[in-house]
Amino acid sequence: MRTQHPNLWHPIRFAIMLIVLAWTIYGVCYEPPTDISGVIWVAMLVTALVLSPLFLKSTSVAILVIASIGDLFTPYAHLGNSLPAQLYAYGMLAYSTNAIIVATLLTYYVVNILLIDPPGPNTNPVAMVGMYAMVLLLGRTLSWSEKTTQKSFEAAQNKNRLQELESRARIADAIHDAVTGDLSAAAFVAQRHIGGNSSGPGVAADPANATTTSDAEDWRQINEYILSALTNVHRVIDELNMDPTTLPGDADGEALSNLLRATLDDGDRRLRKLGFNITSIRHCAGGKPSASQAIAELANNLLREIYANIARHAAPGSKVDLSVMLRPNAIEITQINPMKEDMAGADERDDELPGGHGLASFKKQLESYQGTLTTSTQDGSWTLFAYIPVTVIDDSPGLLEQVQV
Repeated sequence: MRTQHPNLWHPIRFAIMLIVLAWTIYGVCYEPPTDISGVIWVAMLVTALVLSPLFLKSTSVAILVIASIGDLFTPYAHLGNSLPAQLYAYGMLAYSTNAIIVATLLTYYVVNILLIDPPGPNTNPVAMVGMYAMVLLLGRTLSWSEKTTQKSFEAAQNKNRLQELESRARIADAIHDAVTGDLSAAAFVAQRHIGGNSSGPGVAADPANATTTSDAEDWRQINEYILSALTNVHRVIDELNMDPTTLPGDADGEALSNLLRATLDDGDRRLRKLGFNITSIRHCAGGKPSASQAIAELANNLLREIYANIARHAAPGSKVDLSVMLRPNAIEITQINPMKEDMAGADERDDELPGGHGLASFKKQLESYQGTLTTSTQDGSWTLFAYIPVTVIDDSPGLLEQVQV
């Protein structure tokens, strides 16, 4: 209830409505209506008051209309019991609209009380105008105060978020500098031993120092552990660098495009450190898609999984081609690279490859969005193709969140 009707739970407006309602009911009890038309008129006025927290502008206008035309239906309306409700309606319209509307309302009341419907001889028109002007001013003051408080709160939130992101970025850089360089160097050493040459690149292998088959298998496992640890470290760094806050609308697809470009650049940098010759391209054909949060996360996480699988399963130092095609209504990802020798001879399925369970999971997720993910091996080369349909986002709150790397 609180989420569906937030205006109902605004403490100040709700309290004012209760005070005005009690004031109106007291006036009716003090001098009750004597005919059925007066009862109906009072019921309409009370109903508009009760509904005003839910429909502030429309019910405020309705209160003014009911009070203005009441004399046409019942003499009871001329007794002044609608005055509290009219003041409330003027104040709420001043609160919920703008200064131009406030000036228009004040002008209308001044013209009405001085020219159209002057008060009785015992009523001071200047005092009446001053009372209505004060109510309008209080309504605008409440609105200005609320907006100022909200802006101050948002500014404090943005400052805290910036400090948090800066702190997390420093931690991510420290982890990267302290760990990834050594892990990459260790992977190079392990790959040299797997190849049977422990003398280093550019140096002829010495038969006396050649790595045995048993040692090569041990080094292969060590290399797998190092690459797995390197992938996990980068995932931790990605989490630290992630900004979970809501961004403005991505109607032109720029946020999604930048997100995937950042992931491609980061993945290329990692693979080059491991000795791969990686070529990745991001091409736009007909316009960048504006994806929802779920689609953006799915595409970005699939790219990360592809880079992790390249590091684990591609032939060391091989040529890797990765393409991301952005279309107005879809994202297409293509990966081609040679496989390791111990995998190239078999016709494997996704779920038989180490780490392939990740691709199987992504395949199910894509199919839930009417997308596809297919893989094949031919002549020792691995090919992956993913088609991700994109549903264009709208302007609804909560739908425009984007993941930042």
